[in-house]
Amino acid sequence: MEHVESRVRVRYKETDQMGIAHHSNYIVWFEIGRTDLCRATGFSYADIERRGYLLVVTEVGCRFRVPFGYDDEVVIRTVVGEAASRAMRFEYELRDAAGGIHATGFSEHLWLDRASRKPVRADEEVMKAFAPWVP
Repeated sequence: MEHVESRVRVRYKETDQMGIAHHSNYIVWFEIGRTDLCRATGFSYADIERRGYLLVVTEVGCRFRVPFGYDDEVVIRTVVGEAASRAMRFEYELRDAAGGIHATGFSEHLWLDRASRKPVRADEEVMKAFAPWVP
């Protein structure tokens, strides 16, 4: 199974009074990884929307293990956990530069028709592009 790797650094504004990255940032980092994975398939989020689809979040979860601090490098590893014509599950590992795992998580998504906002099946071309990232 292939993964996409993205990198960000914890900015000062992302830390709390304890000097660690606030938990809300982890979901933002998941989005960075997911966006980069979509781009790697050849279909960026913008391309998906131009095709008439929305890929909306229906659930998200995160298991925190070790906090990140200011200026730490966050390595985001993203894979597709499951891919169906109506739904997708992305899975994430947030690691430090040395490879230590700080958090793991997932996000569940539903394919919607952009105009009607009703659930639809993604077309074969899009699903085929995601195939290398599916277990």
